[in-house]
Amino acid sequence: MLLGEELLLMSLDVVSGIPAPGLEVIHREAFLSACLLAELAVQKQVGLTPDGVRLLDKLPDYHTLLSEAVLALKRSPTANPADAIRRISHALPDLRDRHLDSLVSRDLLHEAGRRRFLIAGARSYPVRSTRARNEAFAHLAEAAAGRCNSMRGMAMLLLADAVAATLRLLPETEANAAGIRAAALARETREALPANRDWTTTQSASALIVGVAEALPHLV
Repeated sequence: MLLGEELLLMSLDVVSGIPAPGLEVIHREAFLSACLLAELAVQKQVGLTPDGVRLLDKLPDYHTLLSEAVLALKRSPTANPADAIRRISHALPDLRDRHLDSLVSRDLLHEAGRRRFLIAGARSYPVRSTRARNEAFAHLAEAAAGRCNSMRGMAMLLLADAVAATLRLLPETEANAAGIRAAALARETREALPANRDWTTTQSASALIVGVAEALPHLV
């Protein structure tokens, strides 16, 4: 699953299919655009350089949304992660529905047809696969506890922590540890960047993930 898909799956109440209290932020377009940008960084296709956000690799994408995000960034370079998030959000409308419909098509959510308020209102998406949802929670918990050192785990943790979603997704003790772990990862990533302009692909990708997380609170 995409990072945005995993976080959306965790955010939904299993029975009602609506966002759990305090997790509505995960459904916002800016947040899901940031998730796509972080996903591209995890794949080391896009990174942050001293000259701004740049494409690092031209490998084909495994998901249509990623291809569209790359195309949006190709049209013109962006100076910083916040600009890149805005560009993706503008170029790819209805990200929430597209992510959720993708989860429905893979039988992870029930078919979305029921609306919360009769004719009007947002559609609900009851969870069909609690196993997939539990696996997403396990991924976040492992990253928060430092048991997962992958770039993907880092991205999921930083994205969730940036909008205080860890406070709702994890038990209190684990949420506190998540905040400490996220701050440490961001600090270590910045400190590891060479003073010169010769950043490796991994350093550029990691720097972009941190930059995305730092920009998020100002965009959602």
